[in-house]
Amino acid sequence: MKNLFNTIIIMAVLYSCGETVKKVEDRAENATEINPESKEKTVAKTADNSTYLCKINGEEWGYTSADGLVSRNSSTNVRTATITFIKKLAKGSESVQLEYDVDANTLTRVLAELKRPDMEGNLFTNFYNQSADRLDRNPKASMSGSITLSEDQRVAAGNALFTVQNDFEKDKLGNASDLLITISDLNFSGVPYSDTDDLKKLFKK
Repeated sequence: MKNLFNTIIIMAVLYSCGETVKKVEDRAENATEINPESKEKTVAKTADNSTYLCKINGEEWGYTSADGLVSRNSSTNVRTATITFIKKLAKGSESVQLEYDVDANTLTRVLAELKRPDMEGNLFTNFYNQSADRLDRNPKASMSGSITLSEDQRVAAGNALFTVQNDFEKDKLGNASDLLITISDLNFSGVPYSDTDDLKKLFKK
């Protein structure tokens, strides 16, 4: 009887140890699976904890929110996708907006609202606006880009590269280098968008 009791105790201990080892192994496997995702999210963040989008004159720029709108011109029937990235700041905000011709899959207009220092070093909003059909007016300006729309999931992915000049606040800028901005390495994906065609379908019902 004593031997049977001892045997039961030993088996219980071994079983408990086995479960403990299994739990440790499971935790190690889970940690291995989670770490790459965490690393990817960390890489995608800029120094100010915004989501990395592009480089502006070589400096990283990120956004805190993004959305899109796809509309159709009633006269030309051309579909335009407008993607807007907003970066919330301690005071005010900055933004980068892109317009694409969906059918031609080309970048047609860009608008950037960025905080830049004035003559006294105080930050103020600067507007950088350029349309593809007016590039001939500014030989320094250029733009290119493409977009892909996932019609089922209603998310957009795309890229852009452009150089735009500030024609509005150029006399107030404190740094001459801020007169012309080049936005490079701009890639995005998974940006949700709404389509005005959906609203038209609802009204027809």
